[in-house]
Amino acid sequence: SPCNRVNVATIELNVPADAAAMPVMVDAARRFAADLPALVGVRLAIIVEELVSNLLDHAALPAQATLSLQLWVADGRLWLRLVDPAPPFDPRMAAPAPVPARGGGAGLALVRAWAEIHAYDCSPGCNTLLLSLALLE
Repeated sequence: SPCNRVNVATIELNVPADAAAMPVMVDAARRFAADLPALVGVRLAIIVEELVSNLLDHAALPAQATLSLQLWVADGRLWLRLVDPAPPFDPRMAAPAPVPARGGGAGLALVRAWAEIHAYDCSPGCNTLLLSLALLE
């Protein structure tokens, strides 16, 4: 795979990019955040759901694609790394397209409002998104 894994003390989940990917990843995020403040866990689950559902619904993922989700806590923040083999899509630069029947582009707006996007990198066949959420008291 062109995507190199980063070894961190974390949960790492690699799942096929199919209809089961979103519920599996959201459930893993909820379990990971179980001991964190409730609002952080709720926001994390919604962010994971939005990012993964956007990949599944809108990205031209190659056959046999795998999505990688890593979660860890460091420096008072909850960190998330999502790696995918879709065509490049930088959520920092993309303007949400209003689609009223599907929420009007609210998902990307929520990700931007609740998380700080630290980095987005794309290389042939590999996108890596790194973001974090503040651990609320």
